Amino acid sequence: MAYDHKSIKDKVDSYHKDSNDFYVDTSKEGKNKFYSLGMFPYPSGNAHMGHVRVYTLSDVKARYKKLKGCDVIHPMGWDSFGLPAENAAIKHKVRPDLWTEENIKKMKYEQLNIAGWSFDWDKELNTSSPDYYKWTQWLFLEMHKAGLAYRKEDYVNWCPVDKTVLANEQVIDGRSWRAGAIVEKRLMEQWFFKITDYCDKLWDGISKLKNWAPEAVSVQKNWINKNTGTVIHFNVPEFDEKIEVFTTRPDTLFGVTALVIAPEHPLAAKILEKHPSKEVEDYVNASLKKSAVERMQNKEKTGVNTGVKCRHPFEGDCKYPEVDVWIGDYVIADYGTGAVMCVPAHDTRDFEFAKKFGLDIIEVVSNPEGEGELSEAYTEDGDLINSGEFNGMNNRKAIKAITESLDKNNKGEATTTYQLKDWSVGRQRFWGCPIPMVHCDSCGIVPVPESELPVELPKASDADMEDGVLNLKNFPDFVNTTCPSCGKAAKRETDTLDTFLCSSWYAFRYLDNKNDTNIFDSKNVNNFMPVDFYVGGLEHAAQHMIYFRFITKFLNDRGYINFDEPVDHFFCNGMVKMGGHKMSKSRGNVVVPTDAIDKYGADAIRMYILSDTPAELDVDWEDSGIKAKYDFIKKNYNAIENFLAETKDIKAEKGNLKDYPGQDFLYNYYATLKEYEYSMEQNLFHKGVANIHAFSNHILKELNKRKFLEASGADRDYAGTFKFIIKEFLTSAGLIIPFFTEVLLKEHYGVESLYNQTFGEIEAAYLTKSTVNVVVQINGKKKALLEVDKEISEADIEKLAFENADVMRTVEGKNIVKKIYVKGKIYNIVVK
Repeated sequence: MAYDHKSIKDKVDSYHKDSNDFYVDTSKEGKNKFYSLGMFPYPSGNAHMGHVRVYTLSDVKARYKKLKGCDVIHPMGWDSFGLPAENAAIKHKVRPDLWTEENIKKMKYEQLNIAGWSFDWDKELNTSSPDYYKWTQWLFLEMHKAGLAYRKEDYVNWCPVDKTVLANEQVIDGRSWRAGAIVEKRLMEQWFFKITDYCDKLWDGISKLKNWAPEAVSVQKNWINKNTGTVIHFNVPEFDEKIEVFTTRPDTLFGVTALVIAPEHPLAAKILEKHPSKEVEDYVNASLKKSAVERMQNKEKTGVNTGVKCRHPFEGDCKYPEVDVWIGDYVIADYGTGAVMCVPAHDTRDFEFAKKFGLDIIEVVSNPEGEGELSEAYTEDGDLINSGEFNGMNNRKAIKAITESLDKNNKGEATTTYQLKDWSVGRQRFWGCPIPMVHCDSCGIVPVPESELPVELPKASDADMEDGVLNLKNFPDFVNTTCPSCGKAAKRETDTLDTFLCSSWYAFRYLDNKNDTNIFDSKNVNNFMPVDFYVGGLEHAAQHMIYFRFITKFLNDRGYINFDEPVDHFFCNGMVKMGGHKMSKSRGNVVVPTDAIDKYGADAIRMYILSDTPAELDVDWEDSGIKAKYDFIKKNYNAIENFLAETKDIKAEKGNLKDYPGQDFLYNYYATLKEYEYSMEQNLFHKGVANIHAFSNHILKELNKRKFLEASGADRDYAGTFKFIIKEFLTSAGLIIPFFTEVLLKEHYGVESLYNQTFGEIEAAYLTKSTVNVVVQINGKKKALLEVDKEISEADIEKLAFENADVMRTVEGKNIVKKIYVKGKIYNIVVK
């Protein structure tokens, strides 16, 4: 039968329609477990080429490990809560639950089942289903019990387009990660998770991420960002409080001429309340409209003097016992303590600030050029000057001495700080997991009892959708309730949870997705986690992966799991582009996977999406490339199918390989099989595709060379061995191109399932040849090729060369000038 990818797909679909090939029982201890996972999709209704790449990668790895004898789980589910679904539902005036349900059906049955992905659909989950978000709410309550979930008024990141709060990790270059809008700062009452309690564990755990993409590890380091230094207390007598400043340069403390706080600093609001000033108020308001990135990148430092004074911790020994408190937008509340000391003589940024605003510049670290007016900040080392009792001390030693003195006098201490701030988990939108808390006038904020979970979202009506606004506050039947503590009338929390909480624990739930009494059975999770191979984009390394690690460490602390890192290998895939640009409808460069598969077949798409470029890098889609893969598969299918049809009466059996006439073929085949195994182990998927091309070259060349199909041909006796090798090839290649390989295996070998085969056995004897090919040249021109023993002597090579008829004929009657032998490679004869 000639190659027809559509009929082949239909056949394979029928094989697996009622089978449980991809199912794994997670309640049984895995004999050799392997958890392969692609980040689950938001059900937009349209799978894209990014999905194709991610799930092909996780699938190939899952199939390989299954062939290697592992108990493999490769599940799929839906990250279905969140703003995109809500906004789309409002736009189309369809309830978000119905919108999501229809999209899941479309993606599951029309898109995610056409590329041969080995998903265990028995493990399917949906984060917007009450049987899932019941346990998201339970997780929130566990955080609350542990003192890690709290509510406070704070400046938050506000997206003016989506009209909701964003976590710090959801602000990218000052813009909303979804809407792209410039993020504003707003003062709001908000729910937080105290992830800062886990900074040490998250930082120390980075050392365990040995199999993560290096770029992802760097993102984790940069976002958590551990710094050791000194916290210095500057008392503010007027407000009976102190400003804490974190610095790594306490040696420059005596050079402080101003203290600068962030516009969001709590003291800024208190100063404005006590000393109303239009100048200060306008500056603060203007600053809060800028993104953090814009404020940090602004080369011109701005600020305003509040007129408030603070006391220097060494006020008796320094030039300025009282220091002015300024507000500067270049100071960010989320970094350090939200306050910095201005030391113009020894910090470039502070030097510029002082020059602009006329602040005094006091040198406290000696400059080799001596004291005098500085043209720029001196940032090198030296001995201290103008520093009281510390004068003459090397500034590096002074760091410790000054810190110890501050600590002794309760004016500071050595400390470690992190850039990571507490996780803002509340969202002011409808389509999310309800926060299981109740507001009672008598009892305060009270948790909903676990027995009453889940707190279910109300169903929006058609009228609600017509209004174009969805807000839980507008659903009185949801809002009005009774206090679990005193029984009086109370109000439910109307914020919903950040969807990143939903996705921070989904990998655990896959392993026990039908459990209605516990979040999961710890035995199942401990059996199969950590995730062995996790595929997703690098853009998730600072958000999802930090939260995933945090929740894992929390569950470990609570005794639910016995490991503290969720992922062994985080594989960051590159994007699929076209014309050098990210695929988008606005550019008109979108390739729809279903259309491409309908035209070329899933095998060609899978092979192309992994070929040429390492999967960690972006790949540029080219129609000529996918067409070439289609032609390659068609050629191989037709040649192999014809051979198998003609030898249907011959049994495939290995036999004695030493008797097989094509020994060179066997060496080439098994060497390629070994390389292919290495490619799969090391996740060199593009090389795996190259290995399949090499397999094909060896097999088709051998097929054309031998007379397997001639009834009286000498090679027909060895067709069974060749058929055996073809079976191994089909099984191995089936990791990447499972459709045509599975059809041929079933129809010609009686194989019930490609997925349940074993990886080809590598014959060690054929990995290292005992012979080499030596080229015989005369005056640099090839005349013969001799297959000889590796250790053959030069005398024996010479004897064999001159016994060769072509060599003898060429040198006859000529004068032999020189003979040169390069061992194992070339025997060169120079004649005149």
